[in-house]
Amino acid sequence: MAPKTRGARKREEGEDAGGKEAGKRGGSKKTQRRGKKYIGAHVSIQGGIWKAVESCVEMGGNCFALFLGSQRSWKRPALDQKAAAKFQEQRSLHEMDPAHIVPHGSYLMNCGSPKPDVFEKSQALLVDEMSRCSLLGLTLYNFHPGSSLGLITAEQCVKKIAGAINHAHQQVPAVVTVLENMSGQGSTVGGRFSELRSIIDKVRDQSRVGVCLDTCHAFAAGYDLAAEGGVKAMLDEFDQDVGLRYLRAIHLNDSKGKLGCNLDRHEDIGKGCIGISAFRDIVNEPRLDNIPLILETPGRPGFEYEEQIKLLYSLCKKPAAPHTRRTSATVRLLHRLARTTDLKHSFTGKLIQQPHWALLSDTHLVPARPQSALQAGTEEIKD
Repeated sequence: MAPKTRGARKREEGEDAGGKEAGKRGGSKKTQRRGKKYIGAHVSIQGGIWKAVESCVEMGGNCFALFLGSQRSWKRPALDQKAAAKFQEQRSLHEMDPAHIVPHGSYLMNCGSPKPDVFEKSQALLVDEMSRCSLLGLTLYNFHPGSSLGLITAEQCVKKIAGAINHAHQQVPAVVTVLENMSGQGSTVGGRFSELRSIIDKVRDQSRVGVCLDTCHAFAAGYDLAAEGGVKAMLDEFDQDVGLRYLRAIHLNDSKGKLGCNLDRHEDIGKGCIGISAFRDIVNEPRLDNIPLILETPGRPGFEYEEQIKLLYSLCKKPAAPHTRRTSATVRLLHRLARTTDLKHSFTGKLIQQPHWALLSDTHLVPARPQSALQAGTEEIKD
């Protein structure tokens, strides 16, 4: 049987995020701390929502995204509290910061829909999924803003999206709603950073709204990440139009489509039209320190998430080791410490010979000759 694509696996995730009862927990494999860069992927919740943490760790990630339930239905079984407790236990065990876990909203939602029934169901699902975030101890919730379907103006669509967010904020405390930029396909809102800013401006509590930048979406919408300095230019424009203080996550995806194609077609890192140089710039961009960088690529045999995470970390520039110039006095001191001297053990009184530097590592070794004589020896080499 041919292996399923990652997209198919994601669509087939279970109806109940609680999943089956977990087996005995194995030993802890803590997430690796790699400086200020956090790289991971969108992981499955099959077998239990707590499995998402384990999947992230196994692939070498230290941040991740996940769905909170089935993508096929507007209504899902309530999240089991025992499953939620296991998730929090695993997150704590692997020392994962809630700010580096970014649940992804259902693709069924359209909080800008002009159709009353779809809008009402979308608003209810937004509240439900944010409530699940609270139960899991998570602070972020990422979703696609919405579409006018060509039946209302973009301004009217923006107003409806902001209204849904304000309603959800009233129903669910603390969780931050994270808007994702879009590719500009059809009548979707959010292809331009200015559209995201328009939504934010209409949110009453702007401390509870953020943005997730998707690299494929940005490129498809016309932001040229493939150009030299393209990543910096995009972030500069985002800072001007929206504000970097709102940036909560990055979705790392290459693009099957060309610049400005408006197509949401993800490709593996370095295999698409954006190219590897842009991703090198992203992982070395200091403004993205401590921001979760999350893969949503299709994957292929031998180049799945684990390999792509390794690739991205390999692109991180390692700071050069500080060069220390030794003075002539230091060099002579090192030579002197390499010589041996008569030492005796303070407990046994046994006379032994050790290098002078043994005095620094064994407190039971003391000079057989007076300490003043040893000090006098070191004073001889002052410049």
